[in-house]
This record gives sequence, C-alpha cells and structure tokens, in this order.
Amino acid sequence: MHAPSAILVTGMAVLAASGAGPGARPMPPVPKEPAALRAEIDGLRPAKVVWREIAWKTCPLEALREAREKRRPILTWVFLGNPASERC
Repeated sequence: MHAPSAILVTGMAVLAASGAGPGARPMPPVPKEPAALRAEIDGLRPAKVVWREIAWKTCPLEALREAREKRRPILTWVFLGNPASERC
C-alpha cells in the first residue's frame, strides 16, 4: 500500500516544482527560428491558382480584342444593377 502513495507524492512534487499548479501562469512561447516562422507564414497564404491571375476587363470590346490576340475564350459575368451599391 505504500508504493502507490509514494508515486502520488512524487508526482505532486514534480507538478509543484514545474509551476503547473492551480495558480500557475502559462509558459511564454519559445521564439521560432526565422526559417520555421517563414514556413508557418507561407502555409497561411492561399494557394496560387491560375484563375486569380486573370486580368479582368470591364470593357467588353477590350476583352474581345485581347481574347482574339491571345486566342483565348472569354468568360462573361453579368450583374444587373450597380455592383458598387448592391449586394447579391
């Protein structure tokens, strides 16, 4: 019966020594190396997708001219109303 209580007392001593008691403050984060920080930041950025590189045109004639020059199709998006003052 003495062995389990000895383990419990030892465990409590370790917790008390580490500062993990009831009123303990959280440990401050360990500063990261620049390479690890850069990798974390790059992981938060959205993926590079092709459709974000499309040069959107507001003039249909200009879009048609560029599409003919580059031999590419045109994607048309139509909004009825003033897009600056109305929402879908």
